[in-house]
Amino acid sequence: MPFQYVLAGLLAKVPGAVAVVFIDDLGETIEVATTGYSPEELKMFVAYFGIGLRQARALLEPTQLGAPELIHLRHKKMNVHAICLPDGYFLVLLQSSPALTGLARRHMRSAVADLERELFS
Repeated sequence: MPFQYVLAGLLAKVPGAVAVVFIDDLGETIEVATTGYSPEELKMFVAYFGIGLRQARALLEPTQLGAPELIHLRHKKMNVHAICLPDGYFLVLLQSSPALTGLARRHMRSAVADLERELFS
């Protein structure tokens, strides 16, 4: 199953989802599925967001807390969910507020399982 299909499926399944972005360990965009933002806007956003994800990972990994699995930022207009994947990759979902975050996370975990089968096995 191509990972572009996984991203598009996640975008379609999550209520209020406006973008799904697959990024590498440097915050570079690999693939985008979106309903409202331009790919250029998303690339800029996730590049900066990727810096924050790497810093969170660097902060938590040396502690006994372990590495982060999921990072969720909530804003009055937008929720940003990021799930850590192997080799420093991230799956990022932008969801308008108010949001059904539990449903978004469930669908993200399913998408992560598909991506891991496709890319990391």
